[in-house]
Amino acid sequence: MSVSIFSVSSTLPSHWKYISEGGATIVFSYIGPPNAELDGTVLRLRKSGVQTPVLEKSQFGLMDGGGEEPDDASIVFQEQCMERLIPLVHLPRLRSVRVDEAWLTEFARAHDVDRPLERSAVGGIDTSKNKAVLANDLVGGVALAVEIKVRAQRSIMIWSVLTLRQPKWSFLPNKTHLSEINHPIKSSTCRFCMHSHMRSGEGESVSLGYCPLDLFSNNPVRMRKAVYSLYDNWLKSDGSVNNLKVFVHGKKIGTAERFLMLENAEETDDVVREAFADAMLPLLIDTPVLRILNKIQRTLDALDIEGLSLLWKRAQTVAEITPNGYTVPLPAVGVGAPNPTLADWASFIDNYLSRPPFNHTSPNPEDLRYYLLAYLLSATFKDCSVIIRMDLLDPSRPKTAVDPSKVTIIDLDPKNMNRLQKWEKLDQVIVEAYREVALEDRKTCVDDWVDSDEEA
Repeated sequence: MSVSIFSVSSTLPSHWKYISEGGATIVFSYIGPPNAELDGTVLRLRKSGVQTPVLEKSQFGLMDGGGEEPDDASIVFQEQCMERLIPLVHLPRLRSVRVDEAWLTEFARAHDVDRPLERSAVGGIDTSKNKAVLANDLVGGVALAVEIKVRAQRSIMIWSVLTLRQPKWSFLPNKTHLSEINHPIKSSTCRFCMHSHMRSGEGESVSLGYCPLDLFSNNPVRMRKAVYSLYDNWLKSDGSVNNLKVFVHGKKIGTAERFLMLENAEETDDVVREAFADAMLPLLIDTPVLRILNKIQRTLDALDIEGLSLLWKRAQTVAEITPNGYTVPLPAVGVGAPNPTLADWASFIDNYLSRPPFNHTSPNPEDLRYYLLAYLLSATFKDCSVIIRMDLLDPSRPKTAVDPSKVTIIDLDPKNMNRLQKWEKLDQVIVEAYREVALEDRKTCVDDWVDSDEEA
């Protein structure tokens, strides 16, 4: 018997407010009359004319045998994969809802004016869909919400035409597989700090002084330093550095509106900065979110992209020479390897959670597929965001017990295998740029992480 799915097609376009959009989806917040199903939710609609998400390419874009459109890939991936790695309390609540072509067409017509021109010129709402995603609204309905990007700003580079977001690392790489020339650099300065230095030299606004290793250190002093730095860079850049976004009553605010974060606006800048850190830190320290992200990132990326590339080449050497003696150039890392299906991801997570640790010092080429998927999944956790919801800041408010539901991890989408070669190239570009920095001016990032599970 089929399960009844709630339909949003009875609502009006005016019941929804445009919030934001990414490469594949547009997000709207419900502002209509009281409705137990919709109050405090956002609607995520797929876009047309854009690249299909990697899981949908393989199995989610077609009707099933009964003519029913499958649930959105993000829902299924979270239910079958992410919920096994992240506690439910720290994940958004996602559900499938029904839509129809007529409603989507009218909805798109009404809201097209709200979208940025550069977005609407590329693609609009996909009116062919029969299902959409309804999620809890993590920035509306609360006084204050802060989004911390676990990724760097967009980096645009040219070799053919390459545009990608470079994920942010919470750790220094495994030294074992670093080349002799890169070892002194990559084992001392984290990827984010090297990348920030490069982008700063190109004239971009970046979070100079901020190091993610401080934020992920589980050391209260270093974490406070990181939060101060995030706030200071947000202020200095007039909010253009996207490692930090601040929302008050559901509206993203600029730095000129920073005093709206306070219960009592009659305060100084120093009071805002201190109250901001005081409110954030208990939620970051007393919930396991950053520790979980840190552990997953580093245990999945055990070889670094350099070691993964070396393993790829070792596994490919058997096919170097054709029967007529012609030497075939080795494909770049990941090229030709199939993208994981949902079943592949489920099987991989089974292995990751249950099998004995690999010997990462001397990886076996027979385990190449495992390492490819591990690196892709590590990139997902390097490319996510953390939403923290709070009351308005009040320095005089007594401290209370931390509510773990106030900290949520979002943007946990699987990555495409073809990004591996781009990440390898970008890694080379970043390290080469940092090699030009004088030894005495290079930053030393401290990675003193200890697995709390093993420590216990």
